[in-house]
Amino acid sequence: MKRQIDRNKSCISPQRKYICGVTIIFTNKCETSMKKTLLTLWAVVACIALYAQPANDNCADAISVTTDEVVDFSTIDATDDGPAHPGCASSGSTPDSLFNDIWFTYTADFTGQALWSLCGTTDFDSKIAVYLPGTTCPPMDADLLICNDDGASPECDIAFASEALFDVVSGETYLLRVGGYGDGGPGEEGTGSFTVTEFVPAVPNDNCSGAIAIGLVEDYMFSNIDATTDGPEHPGDPNGCFGFNDPQAGSDIWYSFTPTASGFVQWSTCSTISFDSRLVVYGPNPSCPPTAEELYSCNDDGQGCTGFSSSLNFGVEAGQTYILRLGGFSGDQGQGTFNLIEIEPPVPPVNDNCAEPEMARIITRDEADAFEVFFEGTTVNGTFTSSNFSYPQCLTNQNGGEFADVWYSFNTLGNTEIELRLNSSTEGAQFYADLFLDCDNQIDTLSFPGACLFTTLAEPFVTTTITGLPSEPIDLLLRVTTRLTSDLPGEFFFQLVGDITSGTNEPSVVEELILFPNPTNGQVVTSFNLLESSDVQISVVNLLGASISSQYLGRLPAGKQVEQTDVSQLPAGIYFLRVMADGKSRTVKFVKE
Repeated sequence: MKRQIDRNKSCISPQRKYICGVTIIFTNKCETSMKKTLLTLWAVVACIALYAQPANDNCADAISVTTDEVVDFSTIDATDDGPAHPGCASSGSTPDSLFNDIWFTYTADFTGQALWSLCGTTDFDSKIAVYLPGTTCPPMDADLLICNDDGASPECDIAFASEALFDVVSGETYLLRVGGYGDGGPGEEGTGSFTVTEFVPAVPNDNCSGAIAIGLVEDYMFSNIDATTDGPEHPGDPNGCFGFNDPQAGSDIWYSFTPTASGFVQWSTCSTISFDSRLVVYGPNPSCPPTAEELYSCNDDGQGCTGFSSSLNFGVEAGQTYILRLGGFSGDQGQGTFNLIEIEPPVPPVNDNCAEPEMARIITRDEADAFEVFFEGTTVNGTFTSSNFSYPQCLTNQNGGEFADVWYSFNTLGNTEIELRLNSSTEGAQFYADLFLDCDNQIDTLSFPGACLFTTLAEPFVTTTITGLPSEPIDLLLRVTTRLTSDLPGEFFFQLVGDITSGTNEPSVVEELILFPNPTNGQVVTSFNLLESSDVQISVVNLLGASISSQYLGRLPAGKQVEQTDVSQLPAGIYFLRVMADGKSRTVKFVKE
């Protein structure tokens, strides 16, 4: 800005003074020094008034506000004196910071929930924080009660305004902090207004504190329409219920359940609702609202349930209280009924766990074509281990979901190609089948093409040829899976077709083959028993069947044998150790660290 003061046209040789960025030109050198001084002082005072820091810039100078008061504020030229909060992370390079912060105190005149909202009233991207009663200045991270960057209400989308819902007790004083978002300093600053109001939920049990106590019920009517979200997020949930990039059960409503008898109950919205539900159970005897660590059981999409509705079974103890949370995927809302009933615990298939697979084997093409031999199974009541679950590689959407899988073991018998035939025996049921070296190592379909296939409603019978297998006999696992999020579980059968079958494969003279330590980073000890005196050779083979090293031991007598092999030079990975005796071999897998 430039101001020109021309007192006397006849005076020349102008003088300039720069005060707070304002250029003042004196063109009349005849003016008295007093006038210059007064004008300079006026400019300085005006500048200070224009650029003064907010009165409540420091925590110690927090301004008191009351319920329903419309509070105008400005964070322009405010400094930063509050702490960063890792639990308040947003985007950017400084996600835990609130820039240019100002401070207020609020003393509640009611007990319940207070809604602090800047939405629709600010002209900058705000961040807010609320601190516990008794917090001293400056607060610490442990004093934080709640924080928010972008509020959930639609009007908060304007300027990315903030909104926080927090529990209050009448007479208690809470410290309020208003700042700005920033991707590194300096952060956002601006002006606006806010209110702190008593929050009265549109849904009676919208908040955990208003949870409705229920017993065992059938066809219990509910609605989560207009409900807010106050339950915790569950990123990395070990139960696998919070996939598809949504760690919440949004628009949640709450119930409490204290059973009178121990046993199993089923909580279900299965095919009785109009929206994509999520069911979450906390306990026993959790806090309210519960913490993420108090998660007990959950379900997103139940087995055989339509419309992405939910069903879960969980064990209960008499006299213990369980908090039930009903929400929606991506905040979905609707109404319907649910059941909470006693059940007999469902019995999973005998081969539900990878550690207990059923036996299968390679059969001839004639046996397969005539359906003389096939291996049956079911994924009904199957479970899965979500903490280390490997998605079938031919599954396109791997963002999350719930599954039911069962396991089979077989030996390749030296077939370098195996035809896998998979058939859905239950109308509407769908399955994936893939291979594993062991429970923790899925076979790569790039190295072994064809090692994953799936049925569809249009093609309930499918086949694939698995290629690239090593010429040495190896033990593999076959997993059959139903994705419960989108598909129905049911019964199936499969066949493994090869040129070499157990009926034509002569037994090896090598028995009781053991390798240790496994995994290893250096030497491995191989122990085995020879049924008869034989010429013996030990080889290390990679996943593609190529021999890495070979050691001829000569002719060994029948009986127990112990040999040592150096694998310290091998790159880290999975290998096979093959013991060949008189042309017949046995193979064991090991891991080089």
